[in-house]
Amino acid sequence: MAVGVASFHHSFRELVRACSSFYADNLESINTEHVCQTRSKLSGFVRVFHEQCGTLTAVVNERLEDLKDRNCIVLMTAHQPNFLPYSGVLRKATLNFLLAEKLEEALGIPVVNFFGIADQDFSDDRWVRSCQLPAVERSGGIMTIEAKLPRNTMLNRVAKPSADSLRKWKAEIEKWVSDATNSINRLLKTMGLAKDCGNINSTILCKNLESFWDIVEKCHDRCDNFADFNGFLLSKVVNEVWGYDTVFSRFSENQQAFCDDFNFLLSRFDEYSNLLRQSGEILGEPNNGGVSDQEFQLAPFWYHCDCGGKVKLFEKVEESFMVGEGNCSRCGRQYSLEFGTSNHPDISPLASRVSARAVSMNLVFFRGLAPICYIGGAGGAAYLVQAQHVAQGLGILFPPVVVWRPHDKYLGVGQIEALLELRQVCADLGARDISEAKHSLVSKISAVYESLDRIEKAKRRLIAELRKSPDDLELKERLRSVSISQTEMCRSSHLSVLHHTLKIIENVLSISNLLPSMMDYAVNIGMKETSEEWIRHLNEKDSLESDVWLESVLSKTQTLGSIFTEGLELL
Repeated sequence: MAVGVASFHHSFRELVRACSSFYADNLESINTEHVCQTRSKLSGFVRVFHEQCGTLTAVVNERLEDLKDRNCIVLMTAHQPNFLPYSGVLRKATLNFLLAEKLEEALGIPVVNFFGIADQDFSDDRWVRSCQLPAVERSGGIMTIEAKLPRNTMLNRVAKPSADSLRKWKAEIEKWVSDATNSINRLLKTMGLAKDCGNINSTILCKNLESFWDIVEKCHDRCDNFADFNGFLLSKVVNEVWGYDTVFSRFSENQQAFCDDFNFLLSRFDEYSNLLRQSGEILGEPNNGGVSDQEFQLAPFWYHCDCGGKVKLFEKVEESFMVGEGNCSRCGRQYSLEFGTSNHPDISPLASRVSARAVSMNLVFFRGLAPICYIGGAGGAAYLVQAQHVAQGLGILFPPVVVWRPHDKYLGVGQIEALLELRQVCADLGARDISEAKHSLVSKISAVYESLDRIEKAKRRLIAELRKSPDDLELKERLRSVSISQTEMCRSSHLSVLHHTLKIIENVLSISNLLPSMMDYAVNIGMKETSEEWIRHLNEKDSLESDVWLESVLSKTQTLGSIFTEGLELL
C-alpha cells in the first residue's frame, strides 16, 4: 500500500529506484551546509537516547558518525511510542533498514535510517493506551490489555508503569496462551483431528513469552516515563534482537535541532497559512482525517506547558513582533509568547519546549534533514497530502513517501482457535464458507424471532380479551397454552446458542482483519524470526501491497497445514 503523495510504489525494488532517482535529481539541495549542521545536531540527541536505553551498539555508533558526514543519505520514519505496539510500528523499522541497505549497495555512500519517537504526543489515543490479541471467545474476538493513563497529557510526562502492572499484564498474556492452547486441543479432539495433529504444546510459546518479557522488564528498569518504556522497547528489539543500525531519538528533544526550519516557516507564515488553508480543500469535505479547520491560524508548533499539557498558539503580529497566544489544553493556563520580528523570527529561547504539529513535522524534518524517503503510516496519509502541498508552495523538497501495511498470515494460537471454531460451525451448519454460515445463522435467528413475534401478538390479543372477560376460563387456558408454547419455542430453538455461534462467526472475521500487538508475534513467531520473515518477503516477493505469509512456531512443530489451508478457504 502506498500513499498518493510524491510517488506511488507497488514494489520494494521500485521504491529503491525512486529513492535513487530522487537523490540524483536533488543532490545539490540535499548536501547543503544547513542540512549538514542539522544532522550533526541531531546526532547528539540520538546518542543521548541510545546511551539511556542501553542500545548504543557498535553499528549504531558507526551510523552516528555517518550522520555527521556531508555525503551521507538519510531515510526517515516516525511513530508514537505505543503500548506493546501493533506490527506496523516495527514493520516501519524493517522497511527503513532494508531500504538503507539496498541504497548503500547501489550508491556506494553511507545511508542512515532514522526513527523519530513522537514522545510528546498526547496520551489519549487508544493505541497508546492499549494493545490487542486475537481471542475468539472474547467480546469482539479481541483480548485487550490496558494501560491506565491520565488524559490529555504528553506521553513523556506520564509515569512509567508500576511493577504490579507489569506482573498483571504478563499474567493476562500467560492466561491467554493457556486458554487458547486448551481450547485448540479440545476442538481438535471434538473434531477427530487430535490423532493427525497431536496435542498443542505451549512450552515453546511460553518460552518465547519469557524471552520477550525479559526485554520488557529491562526497559522498565531503565526508563523514567511511559514514553521511554515503549520507546526503549522498540530500540531494544530493533537494535539488539534484530541487530539493525537504526538510530532513534525523541521528538521532544531533537526538534531543538530544527530551530532554523521553524524560523523559516514563521518568516513565511502568510504563505504557509494560505497553503495550509488550500490543502484542506484538496482533501475535500469533511476534512477526511487532515488537520483542523483552524490549523492555518496556528504557529507551526506546540508549546509544552509545565503541567504536561500542550498549548496550540494562535499566530498574530503586534507592532512587527510575532506573537503566539493560547491556553494549555490540560490546565488552562494562558500563554502569550514572542517569536521575534516578522522579518527575523527566532524561537531558540523556546526551542526546548516546542514540538512540531502534524503537518509541520514533515516540513521541518524534510527541510532540515533532507531525507530521500519517508516511511509513513496509513493513519497519517491525509497529513502527508497536506504537507506535500505546503512543501511544494514553500520550495521544500518532498521525498518519496511509502506505507507498508499488509496483513500478516500465520498460525498463532489465537488464529488457530478461530479457524477451528469456524471449521466446526461450518460443519455443523453444512455451510461451504463463512458467508454461507453467517447467512444461515441470521436466517435461523430471524425465523425464530418471527415465530416468537406471532406468539407474542396472539398472547397480547388474549390478554386484551381477558381484560374484558376476566372470568373466562377458556381464555385463561388458551393464554396458558400460548405462554407454554412461547417458552418451548425459546428452549427448543436454542436461540442463545444461535446468537453465540453468530458472535463467534463475527469474531472470526474480526480476527482475520486484526493487526495484533507485537506480543502476538513474539509468542507465536519469535521476534528475531519476525524480522527475518519480513525481510525475506521484501527480497523474494518484492511487493509492498500483498499479504505476508509467516512461518510460526506451531506451523513448524505441528501438523496443522491442512487446518490453515481449509480455514482460509472457509474465510
